[in-house]
Amino acid sequence: MSAPEDSFRTHRRIGVSRAEPPSGLTPRGPPGAPPPDEKPPAAPARPRGFVRGITLLGTVAFVVGNMVGTSAYTLPASLAEAVGPLGVVAWGLTAAGYLFVALVYASLGGRYPRTGGPYVFAREAFGDFGGFQVVWSYWLSAVIGNAAILTGVMAYVVGFSRALSSSVVAQFAVAQAVLWGLCAVNVRGVRASSRLQIVAVCLNIIPLLLLAVAALFAFDASNLRPFAPHGWGSLASGAALVVWAYSGVESATVPAEEVRAPERTIRLGTMLGYALGTLVFLASALAVAGALPNAAVASSARPIAMVAERTVGPWAGTVIGLSAIVAGLGTLNGWVLMAGRIPVSASADGLFFKGLARLHPRYGTPHVSLVVSTAINSTMLLLYFNRSLLAAFNFLVLIAVLTTLFPHLYTCAAELMLARREPHRYSEAERRRAHVVAPVAFAFVLYTVYGVGAEVVLWGVLAILAGMPLYVWLRTR
Repeated sequence: MSAPEDSFRTHRRIGVSRAEPPSGLTPRGPPGAPPPDEKPPAAPARPRGFVRGITLLGTVAFVVGNMVGTSAYTLPASLAEAVGPLGVVAWGLTAAGYLFVALVYASLGGRYPRTGGPYVFAREAFGDFGGFQVVWSYWLSAVIGNAAILTGVMAYVVGFSRALSSSVVAQFAVAQAVLWGLCAVNVRGVRASSRLQIVAVCLNIIPLLLLAVAALFAFDASNLRPFAPHGWGSLASGAALVVWAYSGVESATVPAEEVRAPERTIRLGTMLGYALGTLVFLASALAVAGALPNAAVASSARPIAMVAERTVGPWAGTVIGLSAIVAGLGTLNGWVLMAGRIPVSASADGLFFKGLARLHPRYGTPHVSLVVSTAINSTMLLLYFNRSLLAAFNFLVLIAVLTTLFPHLYTCAAELMLARREPHRYSEAERRRAHVVAPVAFAFVLYTVYGVGAEVVLWGVLAILAGMPLYVWLRTR
């Protein structure tokens, strides 16, 4: 930047002589330098970036914790009612399909390690509008789903307290305290959230695996008959129910900029988390189906605890009840973190509300996004604790399941697109694998969308399309 010569002034320090420059000239330094004897203006304070505080163990804990939550304790009853013992096959089918989904996320997460996960992949492959559709759908699923997770936690907490079971106001107050407490932990830093997640996962999966081993000694094949009371056509419905449990397999990709050595850690953490979560799911499903008659499982609000009581003893049921609470808190902690990170990159790119991209100057966390998401969760709890609005709440939970699947569809398609369009990022073997893995994963997710049911799909699509005016406003403001 240039300036006229007469805009510069000759400076003199008091008490110190300085030779005057030749007439008509003023002293000047390099172009753009401040006038002599003036201190340069202080550089504006730059906001602190993300802190790389998530280790490989932390990524595994987030994947497993976000998968093996309250669903592992409550889904066996829903499956028993909907499909009978065929639910074991639904677990196996979903596990096989999600192996391909996990491979897709492991591949893309290592190549595009930016905060946001599915949004990042969709925008890279399909541009701004594709990216917006994914972040809108994914964020909706997180903020709605968190309220559902918290209500599941409260269902187990109430079982340990008569005072809570008789007071809806007390239940609401405890739920709010838990929710905002976890928000505060996540605002304080990703390391604190990661440590909490590791502890919660250990306290969750160890009792489940020990119970599964104990229950295998009480396995009775007669409990599996009739194996498919509603016909094999109900398998799609069963798989759609299990999909809720596998929500979270993508967790390592969302806080990518907070992961240490993300290219390697995200890939390995995703696959290890998928494998450990699947082991817990299949072991628990076999234990429940073989240890109890299907009618008993379908009528129980706590089927895993019932298995523990009948195969080990009453004390084991109490342990499993406490484990379910810890599992729910771990899952909620993980999804509070996720809800805070999902919109950050989209907001920075101008495709979502701009304020959600702000990072805390001290902790390096997206505090605005965390608080806004938690506030929405907090408001949604009013629907659950109001009996006249409970049906609306349950319906929103079904929509949350569907809006989780759309980001998976986009991500699977993005893997194929990017492998073909950007071959320099893939080896020849990786490209060939992507041409098999991505289409299989896409077809499986499409199958589970079918299993959700026409009415839920209709409302889910309408919820996603409702975001289009927001996209227009954000792109043209």
